[in-house]
Amino acid sequence: MAQSKKEVATQNAGLPAGLDFGNDLGAGMEGVDKDSFAIPFLRPLQKISPEVDEADAKFIEGAKGGQLFNSVTQRLYDGKEGVLFAPAAYQRRFLRWAPRGSEGGFKGEYTPDEVALMRERGEVVQVDGEGLFVADEDGNANPKKSDRLADTRSHFGLIIDPETGETQQVLLALTSTQIKKSKQLMSMLNNVKVKGSDGSLVTPPTWVNQFKLTTVLESNDQGSWYGVKFEPAGFIPSQDVYEAGRAFHEAISAGEAKANFAEDVAKEGEEKF
Repeated sequence: MAQSKKEVATQNAGLPAGLDFGNDLGAGMEGVDKDSFAIPFLRPLQKISPEVDEADAKFIEGAKGGQLFNSVTQRLYDGKEGVLFAPAAYQRRFLRWAPRGSEGGFKGEYTPDEVALMRERGEVVQVDGEGLFVADEDGNANPKKSDRLADTRSHFGLIIDPETGETQQVLLALTSTQIKKSKQLMSMLNNVKVKGSDGSLVTPPTWVNQFKLTTVLESNDQGSWYGVKFEPAGFIPSQDVYEAGRAFHEAISAGEAKANFAEDVAKEGEEKF
């Protein structure tokens, strides 16, 4: 699909007039591999997020609770206005975290099958009202001292600019109270049907769909926080967006791109939830 004049102008803004780099396209990217890039985490900022605290080194001017934050570009999105999000891939993992307030942070991840085997062997135990924890030699766990396994639903997708059609790869990692939002999204995706070539109703690739992703204030007896909300917004606007979604899906499926929870600063959001 040919690019519009507006799209080309947007992408070329700031380049010196007459700059010719035709023989050097892509130069400087030699030697990159799957560990050379960071998939941006997209998450709601909380009232206690470091980006909101003026005294914190991670403070960002204009940041406030309820906004959506891109961890790589540092871009802030209005939480009420939201963004258009096209889901490209989904993974469920159990993330292992050191006890809150201790050193260690992220300690690895496990598939649901691996956790099921660990539970059978007594290596992890469920603590009522607290979650899953790594057991000690006696098969017991202390929520304040034991490593915790957080059930995390990762939605890899594209943010779509409604004006230019440009896309940005992001990861939305949902856990705890937000797992129900993940389930709602997956149910909506599963219920979308279109006519196939033979006239029968089929489920299209997930990245054909786009959703309005916003933030909402939620609360329980332990406090309040900003969660996410998905609203169907029809289908993606172009073949270019479809190809971008398929490329991202293939990269995730092949293991060529993955979430780097160890290096990302999303941990405080995960703990809040």
